[in-house]
Amino acid sequence: MSIQSLNEVETSNPLRADLVVVGGGACGLTLARAMSGQGRRIIVLESGGLDQDAKHEALNVVRMDGWSPEEAAARDRYHRTLTHHWAGDRQQYGVRCRGLGGATQAWAGKSAPLDQIDFEERDWVPFSGWPMSETEVAPFLKQASHLLNLGPAFYDARLWMRLRHEPPAQSPEGDALRTMFWQFARSRRQVTDIMRFGPDFRANMPGGVQVLTEATVTSLHSNAEGSLCTGLSARSLAGKEVSVEAPICVLASGAIENARLLLMSDLGNRHDTVGRFLMDHPTTTVARAAPDQVTDLASRFGLFGLRDQGQSHVYMYGLALTDQVQRAESLLNGAVFVTEERAPDDPFAALRRLLRGQSKARLSDMGSVLRSPVRLARGAGARMLERGYLPERVSRGIADTALRLFPNTLARDHRFGRLPVKLSGVRFEATTEHPPDPGNRVTLSQELDPLGLPVPHVTWSPGDAARSNLLQIGRKLCESFEQAGLPPLIPEPWVREGQPRAATVIDLGHSLGTTRMADDPARGVVDRNCAVHGVTGLYAVGGSVFPTSGHANPTLMMIALTLRLADHLRGRV
Repeated sequence: MSIQSLNEVETSNPLRADLVVVGGGACGLTLARAMSGQGRRIIVLESGGLDQDAKHEALNVVRMDGWSPEEAAARDRYHRTLTHHWAGDRQQYGVRCRGLGGATQAWAGKSAPLDQIDFEERDWVPFSGWPMSETEVAPFLKQASHLLNLGPAFYDARLWMRLRHEPPAQSPEGDALRTMFWQFARSRRQVTDIMRFGPDFRANMPGGVQVLTEATVTSLHSNAEGSLCTGLSARSLAGKEVSVEAPICVLASGAIENARLLLMSDLGNRHDTVGRFLMDHPTTTVARAAPDQVTDLASRFGLFGLRDQGQSHVYMYGLALTDQVQRAESLLNGAVFVTEERAPDDPFAALRRLLRGQSKARLSDMGSVLRSPVRLARGAGARMLERGYLPERVSRGIADTALRLFPNTLARDHRFGRLPVKLSGVRFEATTEHPPDPGNRVTLSQELDPLGLPVPHVTWSPGDAARSNLLQIGRKLCESFEQAGLPPLIPEPWVREGQPRAATVIDLGHSLGTTRMADDPARGVVDRNCAVHGVTGLYAVGGSVFPTSGHANPTLMMIALTLRLADHLRGRV
């Protein structure tokens, strides 16, 4: 149907729909498309505009105490390049994006499924266990992979054969660590970009779907008993208000916002579970490559291109804890990936400083630029591809060939703004499963946002179990390199000294939990079908329903759960 700002819509009477979706991110837009057709009228409410902007970023404030100065600085380095407007003093937890497409405006596209062990109830992980099995979600994972434009679903050592690539002769894999691959979701529209749900949705609008932007949901409507959801109210920053009446309402606005809306509306919280069990993927650096090993390890743990059905796909090689060692040593799940570090004399950084008048060493920066004509030419070529100066057929062919033959180069260029930067180091980052803890939670503060709504307050900490797990991952990584006869890594001081509390651990921007899934209403907010316990017609979907986090980037699983919800709702709407 259409995409309109709430400010442009006639709202004197309530709008009516068969299904209303709160949130225009990956899950909300996926659900709207999956439910479209058969005469259904669907309304999607997106708090931001078509893209990120400063005025809506003011609604993303999250308050949290507890970061050390080192952790606050690390968060700033890690997250500030992801969005145009993120600031650590405003988003003191997480990475939130308003605007059509939600967090896919900022994500790296990194995708992997959960492991079978993540679904299990484990006696060493309190509150673990999903009310569904890996088998139940498998068909929807396949659909989600196609939607994300991913390649063949090989995330372990089997991929080497598919790549026609010999596994590394000296390998750190063994009883403790196994081969792990991630994939990158790739846009179908912009050949050199990651999948962005907003532009893809706008380019192919499904029938019967109306998207209202600049429409922040302020409350959910219900009967007096709070047992039936009948609709919602929304407001724009300009003061325009609308009511939407619908028999089915789905919250798909992220772990923080889903919880905040339920708390503001006093719905689904009979057992004081809303907002609790907030999880992320605690992350830190555990080791670094020796200076003379940077190039070799960047290549070894880099990216690999695979051609499949006429398209190239990119896989990232890393390591993950084996099920065997998790069970034997009561460990959480976890993985290791490699991050390349940008050199101080990178020519593009130098050129940027010179053009902006920010250079503090003009002669040095000019020398860096003049010594790198080939690198600068590559950057110019990347800009041509990105901005559509070449015919689509030509640019797609170039990008596919580059992805297949030079995945490391293209991925590195994309990570640093599609510019072929100069590297100075390689660090090994570990990410761990975050055990569910009811003390990690979202509550409502006394501070009000520009719409007069309570600003969310987060209580979150990695906890001793996650910190200990990161230490074990770091130790096993270094040990496995030595056992394999590989050049030794340089462990971080806290790993070498066995002091996990000294590690600089941050959130990865993967906010999970807060409306967790459980068959027992006393242990969760939604049931196995994502229906809010005790409130007919109200559902929640996305990372907020995860009972446990695993270590995998969550979007693939979030989309799978959304498609599973659509399958459930089709017989009810």
